Amino acid sequence: MHLMTTLLLSLTATWTPVTAPARLTLAADAVGRVAVGGPAATMRAEVTAVFGRPTRVRKMTPCELAGPTDIRQRAFVWKNLTVTVASKAGAPETVAAWSVVPGRLSARLDMPYRVGTATSVRRALTMIPRATGDYDEVFGFFGIRTPAAPDLLWTGTERDGSGLVTRIDSHPAFCE
Repeated sequence: MHLMTTLLLSLTATWTPVTAPARLTLAADAVGRVAVGGPAATMRAEVTAVFGRPTRVRKMTPCELAGPTDIRQRAFVWKNLTVTVASKAGAPETVAAWSVVPGRLSARLDMPYRVGTATSVRRALTMIPRATGDYDEVFGFFGIRTPAAPDLLWTGTERDGSGLVTRIDSHPAFCE
């Protein structure tokens, strides 16, 4: 009788499938389903649904070389993913840029051309269509660009292009 009860209970138990952790797609001009220039509130909701609340939110200081500006920027950081949002003169915030550095979320990010921070610089040069790379003396990184996605920049730290990609930026802003 005990065996029959166990068998009956086993057959009536509900099977719960194991679900994979949620993923987020980053594109040259989008964070998930929100395009650059799209509503920051929608982006925040989508990224928060995947990764939880931001680990940090910080106000960004405008580049002094750019002159006076009424554009305000904030950075929302989810571990190793940073999304920059901007607003002008009190308008609603919009998505401005994103960046990824090595870290725990990388395995759950779908990156452009499948090049992430675990990819070697040399391999990235073969995976990204029409990619070119060279060392930038001013900023001190090996940069990879492509005309297929001119607003993306992959960087590594080694002058000769060896080593891993250490940062990926969409719409990078430089200020000396």
